[in-house]
Amino acid sequence: MVKLWQLLLQNPIRSCRFLYAFGTQILLIGLKAILLPTLPRYQSTRLQLHRAYWSSSSYYFPEIIHRLPVTNCPEARARRVGSKFTGYVIPGTAGLTVSPGDKRRCVVIYAHGGGYARGEARMYLNYMDRWVKGAAEAGLDIVFLSVEYPLTHEAPQPAQQEAFLSAYGYLLNNGISPRNIIFMGDSAGGGLCVLSCLNAKRNNLPQPAGAVLVSPWLDMSLDSFKGGNALVETDYIVGANLTVPTFVNAWLNGEPGDSPRINPLYCTTSELEGINPVLILVGGGEFALQEGKDLAKRLQNAGVRQHLEVEWGQMHLYALGSKWVDPVVRRKTDGIIYQWILECLAND
Repeated sequence: MVKLWQLLLQNPIRSCRFLYAFGTQILLIGLKAILLPTLPRYQSTRLQLHRAYWSSSSYYFPEIIHRLPVTNCPEARARRVGSKFTGYVIPGTAGLTVSPGDKRRCVVIYAHGGGYARGEARMYLNYMDRWVKGAAEAGLDIVFLSVEYPLTHEAPQPAQQEAFLSAYGYLLNNGISPRNIIFMGDSAGGGLCVLSCLNAKRNNLPQPAGAVLVSPWLDMSLDSFKGGNALVETDYIVGANLTVPTFVNAWLNGEPGDSPRINPLYCTTSELEGINPVLILVGGGEFALQEGKDLAKRLQNAGVRQHLEVEWGQMHLYALGSKWVDPVVRRKTDGIIYQWILECLAND
């Protein structure tokens, strides 16, 4: 809240636009509820208010949503590691060790989202703290290694895959079995996890125990944006029809958007065969919904164990479990993640 008010005071013109957009949306939500009380609604009032705040933020103050940039972060919360890559161990007091055969402890290599153009490795500290605590209550010991991969303005693809796989190699070289490693990421980070699994297979590296994809952004062919993506009307990324193609073009580095090297939805069945089990969590109201469904179908056809969870009405990144998300949905989703990881660790 303090950071929000600092941003508003430092940027008065943007602040007026943000407050106008947020306030107007709240007014329209209220008027619709009063004047059209019997009209069926796809999203709950809580979700509509969530969308009003996050859509206004994403358009005028995108840094608000994940409190960027991260500053004054003590090493006890996030400890920097790596030489060929940069990563943060979360919690910082945890060691990157796993006893051989331990089926209740793992290291989760995390790739943050942001269209490959925004974000940083420590921006989900609050969520990771919650997952570590919740996992412990479920009998699961989790340590995160969040990767600080290059953003597009620093280097286009394949630099992001190289950084992520360097983090994977770092764990393997430190004696951690791939059976105790989970890939996890959101949005572009979810796509990066899949690409890294495929790249590991091409380079004869062992597959991790499993993957957890939160609202994965995958389709660089922009197939779901042909004619416009109507799901921006129920998602908070209201400018996606304009911003997503821009992010894609900056990241592609001359590679065709339908190349299987950077688009798992265009991989052949044989290319997908043998990769690790994949959990896909998508919201029913988010712009990346179809991509998640398409990936699940492709993996199923390739004989890869997968589970697709589509949560009614939820928006992009709902599975991170922000305070806006209904606590019932948050607890349910966290439980799905913990159970999936435990099943992956138990799978020989």
